[in-house]
Amino acid sequence: MRYLIVNWLVLTLLLAYSSLSAQNNNKEERLVRLIRAETAQSYENNNLNIKLVTGNAQFLHNGALIICDSAIWNAVENTVDAKGNVRIIHENNTLTSDQIHYIADSSLAQVRGHIVELMDKDSNRLRTHFLDYNTKDSIAYFFHGGSMMDTTGNTIESLYGYYHSQIKRFKFMEQVEMSAQGMILKSDSLVYWAQEERSEFLGKTYGWQDDGFLSSNKGWYVGKDNSYGFYDNAYLSNKENEIWADSLVYNKNKSEARLWRDIQILDTAQSLIMFSDYAQYRQDPLHAKMYDNPSVAMYSMENDIPDTLFFAADTISYKALAMNLVDSAVAAESIKRQKQGNRDYIKEMFTVQNIAPDTSIIDTAKIPAPPSQIDSAKVIDAEKLVDSLRLADNLRLVDTLAIPDTLPKQDSIAIPPATNANSVPVDTTLVRFVFANKNIRFFRSDLQGRSDSLLFNSIDSIIRMYKDPVIWSEENQFTSDSIFLFTSGNSLKKADLLTNAFVASKEDSLHYNQVKATDMTAWFSKGDLSRFDAFGGVSLVFFLEEDSIITTMNKKECKAMSATIIEKSVQQVRYYENVKSDAYPIFELEPEDKTIKGFTNREEERPKERRIVSDRKLYPSKREEYGKLSLPLFPYTNKFFGTTTPEKQKAGQ
Repeated sequence: MRYLIVNWLVLTLLLAYSSLSAQNNNKEERLVRLIRAETAQSYENNNLNIKLVTGNAQFLHNGALIICDSAIWNAVENTVDAKGNVRIIHENNTLTSDQIHYIADSSLAQVRGHIVELMDKDSNRLRTHFLDYNTKDSIAYFFHGGSMMDTTGNTIESLYGYYHSQIKRFKFMEQVEMSAQGMILKSDSLVYWAQEERSEFLGKTYGWQDDGFLSSNKGWYVGKDNSYGFYDNAYLSNKENEIWADSLVYNKNKSEARLWRDIQILDTAQSLIMFSDYAQYRQDPLHAKMYDNPSVAMYSMENDIPDTLFFAADTISYKALAMNLVDSAVAAESIKRQKQGNRDYIKEMFTVQNIAPDTSIIDTAKIPAPPSQIDSAKVIDAEKLVDSLRLADNLRLVDTLAIPDTLPKQDSIAIPPATNANSVPVDTTLVRFVFANKNIRFFRSDLQGRSDSLLFNSIDSIIRMYKDPVIWSEENQFTSDSIFLFTSGNSLKKADLLTNAFVASKEDSLHYNQVKATDMTAWFSKGDLSRFDAFGGVSLVFFLEEDSIITTMNKKECKAMSATIIEKSVQQVRYYENVKSDAYPIFELEPEDKTIKGFTNREEERPKERRIVSDRKLYPSKREEYGKLSLPLFPYTNKFFGTTTPEKQKAGQ
């Protein structure tokens, strides 16, 4: 029992001592202490005991050291009015000003002056005319305008804001303007984490850099690696491109970006728009890789009517390079392929003198339905024509390397830079490359198609389709091992069907006119099929009507043929070399006898509308709208850190 009583007494004494000690500490924290001064004079003012302290006066409260030339110290109200070379040193922060009114009971320093500066341990400097600093919570609040500059010269300014010293965080609110590494921004509000050199944009944000512009509703910037992140309706633009995305991350040092969700890249120079839900983008030289449901829209004018080709794939890669940076082998093969594509083999190989006089003109509404009775005389060997087309087909083997994953090194035979006035000028024409891989499908009002891979470059302007390609034009189906579509200004001029070429045209639900050959060429004028040529082992099947009823199947074989089409009707067909022709009554034929070997109806694969290929919403251009925005003027930065201009801020000066 005695032991318990002793313990109880000891505990009571300890509690009493602790309470007394806490009271003394609280009293010490409440009162301002004068550490040193040269003089301290007391006088009465409104019955208050006030001391006038002069000569390098120093006060201490809440661990904050207040240094000044002179001060009025009111011990009753527990305030200090410090003037002349005023400084507050607290938790590695230094406040300087002309004068400070310090209210100890509130732990509040009201700092005012011509220039009020708060500098943290990392030498970030916040300047303003008006600042309140709480020595207990280590929080500063500035108002009526202020600007912060870091050690690299980056600046952030706003109408008012806060600095939380313990977590090294600045918050800027209203009329926020920022300059960092050559980029200038305006934002609704901004948070800056000093230790991480990280800024967070809160609210609508606009930015300018070189010839580029950006906007978003939220974002961040990290100064250490000069990278940006923008999300919630992000938008970027430069001289030739406009980019939309839900969010993106951009590294300025590498000129690389990653984009997510609802991505749209508009290339006005090439008249195309790219879409996807994930993309990797590099600015200089431009290179975009599109993943997650990517698609492309290529818009053009046909007969003064706007039309758009939509195509999609599992992955799409897009690149733009100056001509002098393109691999010389790729450029040479593209030019060769373009010249090869411009050749008209029928006119070259079968001249007027070679054509027999019994060539007939026919009338039919179906394409490529041939005439019922044409037997041309033997002419030049059509196999020579097939060999010429083989050359064009073989060029594709080299061109599969047209779009490497890494930038091509400038090779020794590429066009060298001009070194003097007599040198050949460097060709800086921008060349564009498109590579699409797996599950290709495209749609235009007058043309649809599918393939396994697709290549395009603007040197030859040829869309090359490989691995089981098929295209449809109205009621015609074209297939071959590979298909080359020759374009000019995004208008289709010619199509080459290379190896195992096959064309089928629907006559009715049961019958298809068919042409099979080694190679074929389809010519287009103003978007319509104007001529059709077939070369090498040509086989034809077509059906004839009597009184609107199909009664006869005509089967022909020859080395080559050419059909002229006007207003979607075959007007003239010529058959060349070893022409054979047979006619069969329909009622005598089995279903398998009505088709040429190798015929497959692929109508179910045909994209019937553009939304099957791409259901993306097209964003209208924002270039004109955002071009009217005014640049940040940096009024507070100019006031507190010296005169500058938006152009200098934009250039990082």
